[in-house]
Amino acid sequence: MRQSLGLFLFAAMASVLAMQASAKVEFMKVLPEGADGHRETIIIKNNGDDPVDMKGWSIVDTSKPAANAYYFGGDDAAFKPKAVKWCANWTELAPEQEFTLKPFKRDRFSELFEPCGFRFNLGFDGTLELRNAQKQAVDRVSWTSAKPGMAVYRMGTQFVPFQENQDLKTSIKSAPVLGIFAKALHSTGILDKYLKQGNAIKFEEDSWMDKQLNRMGQGGKTYYKGPWTVFAPSDEAFREFMKEMGWYGMTLTEEELLAMPELEDILLYHIVLGQQWSSSVKNATGLMSMKDGAEVAVFHGEGGEFYVHDDCVDRPSPDNFGCEMQAEWKKCNEDWVQDEGLFSGRPLGYCERSCGRCTCEGDQCGRADVYDIPSSNGVLHVVDKVMYPAPHYEKPALQWRTKEEMQAELDGGATPSTGQQ
Repeated sequence: MRQSLGLFLFAAMASVLAMQASAKVEFMKVLPEGADGHRETIIIKNNGDDPVDMKGWSIVDTSKPAANAYYFGGDDAAFKPKAVKWCANWTELAPEQEFTLKPFKRDRFSELFEPCGFRFNLGFDGTLELRNAQKQAVDRVSWTSAKPGMAVYRMGTQFVPFQENQDLKTSIKSAPVLGIFAKALHSTGILDKYLKQGNAIKFEEDSWMDKQLNRMGQGGKTYYKGPWTVFAPSDEAFREFMKEMGWYGMTLTEEELLAMPELEDILLYHIVLGQQWSSSVKNATGLMSMKDGAEVAVFHGEGGEFYVHDDCVDRPSPDNFGCEMQAEWKKCNEDWVQDEGLFSGRPLGYCERSCGRCTCEGDQCGRADVYDIPSSNGVLHVVDKVMYPAPHYEKPALQWRTKEEMQAELDGGATPSTGQQ
């Protein structure tokens, strides 16, 4: 209870202020107190459409009586701007590009060598201002009661604390915007069974999980300890879901939510195999969830947004090679693939995800408001929608082969099956 109260106060005190309406460069994350080998960190990002020349820009710690400042392009021990040759490339910030700043370290023989780092400590309490070349403040972040390993992330117009590099159970329970999700996971037993460090789940030989782990190069075992990727709906997302699920304009209570018979399936759909970072997942990738392997489709927006889709799935093509190969062979527009549900049972036909027929227009997708929160047994993304499990279609055994294995068959003289009779 004391820890929860402390986190709540931390969340209440963590704030962001847009100082200039036209500003496009913003703070994205601050790790005030490093832990477990992770150092203090400041991340800024250009969220605009045009590149920004950061020469003359600065980050100023306004919470301390002394003049603590960091200047892009280089500074000296007196916190004054001074050109440093190693820092010349740290002035041009392209659209959607991030700069990650670490503490200054002069020793070039050290693995922590950081000649372009900031020279002041962030500490327990603090306020940072991002100032442009005209010394105008364009963004600000404040925090108080920062604990080791607790980072503040931008989430819309505020900053929210998340515990980094602990297990997913700890990260979710300690996050002030994931209270309903944590309660739901706890009530179903999923929180400990899947997300607690060291716990392993058993799976059957030749199950979808066994086949997928074999494809990932992790075969030969019947237990899995992670890593996991969790798409965690925020409290606001759950409140919207509870409103949608209510009858005659009424909203479900938390007690009614926790009593839903399908709640466990819904939660399992938000947990996928592996550690899937936003930057490492290709657009329109299908990730296999713990809800019987049902796909969660991941998309990237033109402005760098990270989305999840709960009704964009590949109905396996009726052949030995599968949707990815059919898309590579440019079969997507053939009538037998795009059959409008005649045999596939899907309005968009076979292979809708691999063939690029799904979109994130309207409210079809959930958006990741915060993503890539590292944990010791996976990664956490906070999304603004509770997803309902997509249909699961069992792939034929031969479609579980790797692309290399399929290509070897083709090289041996086999003819690709088109699915046509």
